[in-house]
Amino acid sequence: MNKGRLEAFTDAIVAIAATIMVLELHTPITNNWHGFMEEWPTFLAYVISFVMIYVVWYSHHNLFKKAEIITPRTYLINGLWIFFLTLVPFTTGWVGSASDASLPEFLYPLNLLLWSGAFHLLDRQILKDNPEAEKDSSTRLFDRVFMYGGYLLCMVLAFVYPPLSLYIIGLVSVVMIVRIFTVKNI
Repeated sequence: MNKGRLEAFTDAIVAIAATIMVLELHTPITNNWHGFMEEWPTFLAYVISFVMIYVVWYSHHNLFKKAEIITPRTYLINGLWIFFLTLVPFTTGWVGSASDASLPEFLYPLNLLLWSGAFHLLDRQILKDNPEAEKDSSTRLFDRVFMYGGYLLCMVLAFVYPPLSLYIIGLVSVVMIVRIFTVKNI
């Protein structure tokens, strides 16, 4: 598989997914703070998802920089990662429009968990196919446990107090972004 072609295809899908999400944002009915606050959960979900897509696109780029060999297995895992990425606009829109409902608050972190897990598998496969490649921040155990644990906690909270789930996802996202850009690689 041609690495450049796979990267270009992936970049296009990432751009489309990030763009589609903005369609879930609606103009408030009233032109005051109360109208804006009614749209707040949708806006928050959009911001979280957009930032996550943008940061993961950066991480994906770094992941493929270290890959010289792209095997069919890498190609398939990248496709799985793209699949979960393309579900982000759907789960973002749903959780934003129904932030007090358990099912969307459960499916949003589940989707993020599966998407993150697919990225982790992709990273491991690239390292396996390219043994001379350096490990990077995506392989840190603390970060994986923190992120996966945060998503699992949100999935449980979705059935206890759904609105809290979105805020915890936001917190997990902020912590992960800070760590990605400030903690040195292994």
